[in-house]
Amino acid sequence: MIVVTLKKGKEKKIKNGYLWIFKDEISEITGEKKDGELCNVFSKDFEYIGKGFFSNSSNIAVKILTLKDENIDKNFFLNKFKTALLIRKGYGDSYRFFHAEADGIPGIIIDKYEKFLVIQFRNKGVENFKNEIIDALIDLFGNEIKGIYERSDFETSSKENLERNVGLLYGENPPDRFTIEEEGIKYIVDIKNGQKTGFFFDQRKNRIYIRQYSKDATGFDGYSYTGGFALNMAVFGAKHVVAVDKDEYAIELLKENAKLNGVEDKIEAIYGDVEKYLENTDYKFNLMMLDPPSLIKKKTERHKGVQIFKRISRSGILKLEDNGILSVCSCAYQADIDLLVESLRRSVEFEGIRLNAIDIITQSNDHPWILQIPESLYLKCMWIRILR
Repeated sequence: MIVVTLKKGKEKKIKNGYLWIFKDEISEITGEKKDGELCNVFSKDFEYIGKGFFSNSSNIAVKILTLKDENIDKNFFLNKFKTALLIRKGYGDSYRFFHAEADGIPGIIIDKYEKFLVIQFRNKGVENFKNEIIDALIDLFGNEIKGIYERSDFETSSKENLERNVGLLYGENPPDRFTIEEEGIKYIVDIKNGQKTGFFFDQRKNRIYIRQYSKDATGFDGYSYTGGFALNMAVFGAKHVVAVDKDEYAIELLKENAKLNGVEDKIEAIYGDVEKYLENTDYKFNLMMLDPPSLIKKKTERHKGVQIFKRISRSGILKLEDNGILSVCSCAYQADIDLLVESLRRSVEFEGIRLNAIDIITQSNDHPWILQIPESLYLKCMWIRILR
């Protein structure tokens, strides 16, 4: 097994619950430096700190699994999964079941869709333990699930030699599409061809939040995907909703979702670019959601991020009526609340427009935010009122 010795004092953050060790925090490595191998971590004074996955290819050299000297086997994963299930009571039949570091195992994402699990293996370490992980899930859920499907076809900057597997891992092959229900609204989900694992469970709180402003609204859902916000606006009283996305297949699913919920006459689904649509439309809205994809990945891209969010926010604000409600979301850790506030403020410089902050809503609680792991807070939505 690889042995990693830290520089003096670098063990403190690990003891406090942070799970990443960076290359420049290590004083010595013994053993074969192989991606995904288990390693024992010691302080400079030879105190045992914990055990984790080693990566020779990443700037994050170790991702900690445990502070105990314990075996990493099926029972280890089963215990983590039991805890994850316990804290998700009350979420119905479909939700994010396991959320990587925030649930204690870096690199595992699992979403539950009714009686199917969809899993991603996001580092070489968990990929090496694929069989133990699947066995643990089968032990935990038993007959409650029909199948486990893999969607490890995500984009990544990792240099680890990860397999891009998609397909059935256990049990019955899930249908191409099936319907889930969240807080009274039905969604057709395609876990095989949709983005990520098929649905964005992390926006549950914001989908509920937008309902209070929806009655008699003229709404806009930018970067709509399959219509999560558009559907909530329409079902809860909006007169008309325009939903725009440049994923043509997602727009087709959005139309089907509108029919499924009986609001097809209220939602205008448009395949196209959000900013171009806003620039050219004559519509004026009084309720708007702008939820772009992850736009910046690194701290060094902060200036770029401000400029992008400034441009996106301005395009929306100029199409909002006085007293209109706008939400701008960031799903990137590096695009934090301060960046959103700065971008929004600068988007209306010299315009005589006041932006009244109403609320900040973060990711749904099935995507835990661990205070000792800042990166686990990634989704932030600023809710503001436009005052002219």
